[in-house]
Amino acid sequence: MSVTVIVIGVLALTAVAVIVLLLANAARGRRAVQDVPPALRPGYSDDELERRVIERYMGWGLVLTIFFAVFLPAYWLREPSRLTGQTQAAFVANFERGEELFVENCAMCHGANAEGGGAPSTYDPDDSWPAPNLTTIVKRYEDSPVTDIRDYLETTIERGRPGTPMPAWGAQYGGPMTDQQMSDITDWILANQKAEVIEADPAANKSGEELYQQNCVRCHGRELEGFIGPSLVGVFERHNEQTVLGILRNGIFLANGVSMPPWQEAYMYEDARYTDAALERIVDYLKSQQPDTLPEDAGQYRTPYGDGGPAGAGGGTDQTAPEEDPDDPGAAASEPATDA
Repeated sequence: MSVTVIVIGVLALTAVAVIVLLLANAARGRRAVQDVPPALRPGYSDDELERRVIERYMGWGLVLTIFFAVFLPAYWLREPSRLTGQTQAAFVANFERGEELFVENCAMCHGANAEGGGAPSTYDPDDSWPAPNLTTIVKRYEDSPVTDIRDYLETTIERGRPGTPMPAWGAQYGGPMTDQQMSDITDWILANQKAEVIEADPAANKSGEELYQQNCVRCHGRELEGFIGPSLVGVFERHNEQTVLGILRNGIFLANGVSMPPWQEAYMYEDARYTDAALERIVDYLKSQQPDTLPEDAGQYRTPYGDGGPAGAGGGTDQTAPEEDPDDPGAAASEPATDA
C-alpha cells in the first residue's frame, strides 16, 4: 500500500470524526425543540446568529478547506503514476493480443520472431518470395521519407502489397481484421525492434545476368521479349539509365492491381533489398542484351499479346501470346504489368 493511499485514508477518517462531532453537538441543541413543528420554532436571536450559528458555519468551512487543501494535492501527486499504470496495463494487453495475432496470421511468412522468411511467389507458386525482417523496420527507415513508421506499418497491414504475396488484412479492403487487431499487431512489431540492422546483400556475388534470370525472367522473358510484363528490347529508348534504376528500386503499382515489385528498401523488402550496385549490374545486363538493330517501335511499350488481348501501357506492336503450360496455369497472365 502506497504512502499516498495511507494519507488519504487518515484524512478521510479524520473528516468523518469531525463531522460526527459536529452532528452530535447540533443534536444536543435540537433536543429541546425536537417535538415542536419547524414552523412554530422560534428563530435564532441576534446573539445566536453572531455566535453559535456563524461559528458552526465557519467550522464546517474550516473542515472542508483542510480536506480539500490536503486531498487535492495528494490526488494530483498520485494521478501521473495512476495514469502510467493504466497505460502500461493497456500496452501489455495490446502486446499480448498482438503477439497472438501475429503468430496466427503473420508468422508463416515473416517468421515466428518476425525476423523474416518467405512465402509462395505471386508469379510462381513453386518459387519463394522473400518476406522482410520486421524487427529492424524502425532502424531501416530512420533516414527515409517515411516519417510516421506506425502509420506506415498499419497502412501496409491494412492494404497489403499489390503484386506480392502480402494480402490486405483490413476489413475495409476485404481482409478479416478490425482496426484494433491491426493496431495490436503494430504494437507488438514496434515493441520488438532491434537497435542494429545487419545489412544483407543477397546479390553480392551474382552477375547482372544471374540477377535477371532469378528475378526478372518470369515477367519479362528470357530474351527480354516480354511475358507478363512488357518487352525490354528498346527499354533505353523509352527511359534513361537512371529511370530504369529507379523503377528497379521502387517498382510500379497500378490502380488495377497489376504491379512490378520493388527490389530495394522503399517497400521494406530487406531480404530482397538489393544495393544500387546490384541493380546497376541488372541495368548493365539489359544494355548488353539490346540488339544492334532495334524494332521501329522500340520507343513504345510492347506486350507479347496478340489481337484481342489487353493492350500494353503505351500501345505498339503486339506479339503472339505464349501458349499456356498445362503444368503451370499461372504462367500466362491475363493482364500485363506496366514496368520497365
